[in-house]
Amino acid sequence: MSKLSPPSPELLQQISEAIADLRYGTVQITVHNARVVQIDRIERVRLAVSPSEDSPTDRTSGGLRPTAGP
Repeated sequence: MSKLSPPSPELLQQISEAIADLRYGTVQITVHNARVVQIDRIERVRLAVSPSEDSPTDRTSGGLRPTAGP
């Protein structure tokens, strides 16, 4: 195996920029023949859900209604 050269300052800068300000997500580095050929940044947005929105209630009446039986 041949000795690899250290990453260039430009490559390190591009990776650093991909990570900067990323709250939730993924930075994927694709390597081909021991060289970085692609950097993908996937940013995800997490939405806050309040406890009242997460409960199984009838939102039109403010509560659960019993259903009529046969």
